[in-house]
Formats: sequence, structure tokens, C-alpha cells
Amino acid sequence: MEARENAAATIFSLSIINNCKVIIGTRPRAFSALVGLLREGTSAGKKDAASALFNLSVYEANKASVVVAGAVPLLVEMLMDDKAGITDDALALLALLLGCSEGLEEIRKSKVLVPLLIDLLRFGSTKGKENSITLLLGLCKDGGEEVARHLLINPRSIPSLQSLSADGSLKARRKADALLRLLNRCCSQSHYPVG
Repeated sequence: MEARENAAATIFSLSIINNCKVIIGTRPRAFSALVGLLREGTSAGKKDAASALFNLSVYEANKASVVVAGAVPLLVEMLMDDKAGITDDALALLALLLGCSEGLEEIRKSKVLVPLLIDLLRFGSTKGKENSITLLLGLCKDGGEEVARHLLINPRSIPSLQSLSADGSLKARRKADALLRLLNRCCSQSHYPVG
């Protein structure tokens, strides 16, 4: 395990360099090994693996490879594990993977993600709140009527978004405003507008 974690740390270091993102991206086994560490590694190994996968996913062509390697369900699982200590890393990677069709499709399959994201809007770090809103907004924008309905019926989601819209970071305020407007359009036929 230690050798695998050292390899992940090395890949993480190399993945900072743009040319290395491309080279590593041509080796699907690298993605499988990093995803394996998300599943089985120590906390440090999981953090290095998530960080390496994030850096690699900045290069658009690598996003689908990360999804195909099975990262999405493990990242969602990590959001439920407070002891993992990499909630922000998992959220950042999920938000990045949302940008490819394979990632969006895989993220939509999760039945537990939206409630987790709603909780993270309330209790997450500043970065975690921003990435939670990014994910919710992306899921709602791309034909996510079911996600929008889920947000509208959850009694904590609208107050959390309104709070972030008023008091969050600049990025969180912008995204919360956009999500509230989108949700308002979704329920514009009803007599209960939001935001």
C-alpha cells in the first residue's frame, strides 16, 4: 500500500505540469490505480489520489477517463465519511467532472448526492459550499427537473441558498443567486416563488 500511495503522491506532483497531464492521460491504468486508492488508501493516500485526479481532470480529455475508472461513486461515498477528511477535495473533483457528459450522467445516478449537498450548503467549508452550489446548479441546469423538485421540497435548501446569497463568498453569492433564479423559474407556475 505504501508504494501505491507514494506513486499517487508522485503522480500528484507531476500532474501539476500541463504536459504531464497529457502524458499521464494516455495511461488508463494510472486512473484505475488512483481510483483504487480512493477506495482502499489511507487518508493521506486518498487525499493524494483525489488531488492527482483533480489536477489530471483539469485537462478536458482526462475527465471521461476518471469517470470510466469509477471515481464518481467513491467521491460521493467520501462525502458521507467525515473521517476521510477530504470532503472539499471530493467536491472539487465532482464539480470538475460535472463538466463532461460522462461525469454528468454518472453524478445524476447518485440518489444520495443532493441531500448531502444540501447539508454541505449549511455545514461545509467556504470552498465546500461553493462546490456544492456548483454541483446543484449544474445538475439543475442540464435537464435536472428532478433535482430542482428535490431542492424545492427540502425545507433546508432554499434558506441555505438565501443565506449564501446574502453572506457567502463572492463565488457562492453569484452561484446561489443563479440557482435561486433557476428554481424560481421552475416553480413560476405555482404561487410560491423562491428567493
